[in-house]
Amino acid sequence: MQAEKLVLVLCAAIACVFSSEFLDQEWKAWKAKHEKEYSNFRDEIFRRKAWEATWQKVQKHNQLADQGLSRYRMAVNKFADMTPEERTSRKCFHSNKKSQNYVPMQDYSRILNIPESVDWRDSKCVNPVKNQGFCGSCWAFAAVGVFESHHCIKTKKLVEFSEQQLVDCDKGNDGCCGGMPDKAMAYITSHGIMQEKEYEYSGKQFQCLFKPDNALGFNVTKYYILPGEDNMALSLAFDGPMAVGIDASDDFQLYCNGIFEGGCTTDPNHAVIIVGYGTEHDEESNEDIDYWIVRNSWGEDWGDKGYVKMRRNTNTCGIATEASSVDLTR
Repeated sequence: MQAEKLVLVLCAAIACVFSSEFLDQEWKAWKAKHEKEYSNFRDEIFRRKAWEATWQKVQKHNQLADQGLSRYRMAVNKFADMTPEERTSRKCFHSNKKSQNYVPMQDYSRILNIPESVDWRDSKCVNPVKNQGFCGSCWAFAAVGVFESHHCIKTKKLVEFSEQQLVDCDKGNDGCCGGMPDKAMAYITSHGIMQEKEYEYSGKQFQCLFKPDNALGFNVTKYYILPGEDNMALSLAFDGPMAVGIDASDDFQLYCNGIFEGGCTTDPNHAVIIVGYGTEHDEESNEDIDYWIVRNSWGEDWGDKGYVKMRRNTNTCGIATEASSVDLTR
């Protein structure tokens, strides 16, 4: 019996050594891929521990996905060396729930014959995915992205507008400390907006350098909040992309591909853009799963080339809580 126990102990020790060597290699490869450097040894030890916890979390989740028990997969991405608390504390969306809605509600509920699927990327009216960096400016990226697409839909010209102008100059929002896309839409309606090439994004808040003579103005008939996912789908199909708030939870931040549907609350803390919707048939459950196509502002190295599919008609992560859009005339 003692010999058998000794063999088991030795096997366990050998397995630990191989596991440690494997994780060492994975850690070094991950640091190189994401160009990670740490200020001192203690900081790297802390980040390595957080990364290992994330690595274990991702492996366990993807095993469930492999078994057909989850509709999406996770990745050991650029956020992997953050703790869950750090990831969930990254907030850049201010809710409108406690403030008076100063924009009219658009109701599409009487419109029928909604298309089965929509993807505004096919129209060449959605710019490449951008990266807000460490600035809490998701609200600015969401508002600007909506104006870029709607302007393109009307004029057939896709232009990149300046998020930095909103970060520096929109006093109705809080720069890198967060804001609301609909308030940013109000600012753009009143002041116009410069092009990105004339007011480049820095990822930090500075003094306002807005030049009215260089700004493009818009004929805005209205900007509005949309109630409910049916209205959101109809607005998206007939008018164009929209800004929404979601809870960018710990699980969401590690998303890789598939249809994300869980591990979050319905209290938004992050602003993104819906650019389409569709339906996929799930062979495991033999049911059709509706989803949104969502453009994030965390760069193309996050998620599915910067995008995420989120389950539709279930208010996943509060996506139906505060959706806003704009109507432009030529």
